[in-house]
Amino acid sequence: MGRASSLIDDLSAAARFGGDGDGVTRYAWSPEQMAVLRWLAEQLEALGLTATLDAAGNVIGRWDAGSGKAVVIGSHLDTVPSGGRYDGALGVLAGLDAIRRLKAEGFEPARPVWLASFMDEEGARFRTALMGSRAFVGEDLTELADRRDPAGVTLRDAMTEAGFAFDRLPEAVAIDSVGAYVELHIEQGRVLESAGAGIGIVTGLAGMFGMRATFRGRADHAGTTPMDDRRDALVGASRAVVALRDHATRHPGLLRMTVGTISVQPGGFNIVPASCEFSIDVRAERGDDLDGARAWITALLEDIAGDEDLELDLRHTHSQPPHDFDDNVIAALRQAADAEGAKTVDMKSGAGHDAMVIGRHAPAAMIFVPSRDGVSHSPAEYTAPEQCELGARVLASAVRNLAQPG
Repeated sequence: MGRASSLIDDLSAAARFGGDGDGVTRYAWSPEQMAVLRWLAEQLEALGLTATLDAAGNVIGRWDAGSGKAVVIGSHLDTVPSGGRYDGALGVLAGLDAIRRLKAEGFEPARPVWLASFMDEEGARFRTALMGSRAFVGEDLTELADRRDPAGVTLRDAMTEAGFAFDRLPEAVAIDSVGAYVELHIEQGRVLESAGAGIGIVTGLAGMFGMRATFRGRADHAGTTPMDDRRDALVGASRAVVALRDHATRHPGLLRMTVGTISVQPGGFNIVPASCEFSIDVRAERGDDLDGARAWITALLEDIAGDEDLELDLRHTHSQPPHDFDDNVIAALRQAADAEGAKTVDMKSGAGHDAMVIGRHAPAAMIFVPSRDGVSHSPAEYTAPEQCELGARVLASAVRNLAQPG
């Protein structure tokens, strides 16, 4: 139990940075985020690793051993507003514990071992999700510079305030030094809990795309305008929300459609809505399903606009194709879980992770540990200490598999 308490102590210590009652709020480039990253660097240096914050605000802890490309454990420490203490943080701190464990047993890696905490995985402040890992692999992020947070602060200015320079982001590229990448994360669902399994072997990530749709009608008085003479934009949006839910429910396999934000103008209780803007988030395991969903949604919204005498503005905001993880890294994780006696479930992830970015450039895979009741992005988020401990043991065993001679 000593190993578990060490990891749990680290989780408690990290949660103090940005702790807001029961939850944790650490936005990218905020004082709370920068403080927890400096704290992590101190923990890495105490283990004898070299720890640096690169040009993108990623903490990279290097165990310089052996030769060749590094085995990298990674995740993130930023959060959503009033999030939990496990999402992202458990992956980083279980990685820290795995390195601590390997050091204690006298393991000598045949190749370097790194721990990475990537900046701004969540994208909660500037809508710049996965920014740190994207900079790490060398993506062009120029168009993000003038993104603003709700207070009107640009990403460029926030980085300057934190002591960084947006124009130096290309200096963070280090993907060519990565030979394998592993990431632990809470499941954010109920599959493992329902199966009584301790470890999910994540074989790939679902693809996704986003849209923003706006229906425009006419503002009218709620008391004087007959029901059959209205051009109610919110009615159009409401029909779309229900149709999206019903279509995804009927679809076999992994298809998720979500309307997460909606805004109505003018917004008066006694005014027929003149416009309604809403987001559409779509996830699917197969590229063909994504293409089919995109075409179906476009036709659906056009039909609703015609039925309700509305104008439609439809914009595509982002897209990521599905990704299958590397067979060899999956095998190393499976072997590690078997060595720890863990019951496993093979699964695909419907959520995006830094592994999705890294895995397009280097061999990568993930493991999940259970999250109680599937809760995530909430102060109620919880993974039992013994499940955290198992995940750290599997990580250590996987790194041992990947970094040993031969």
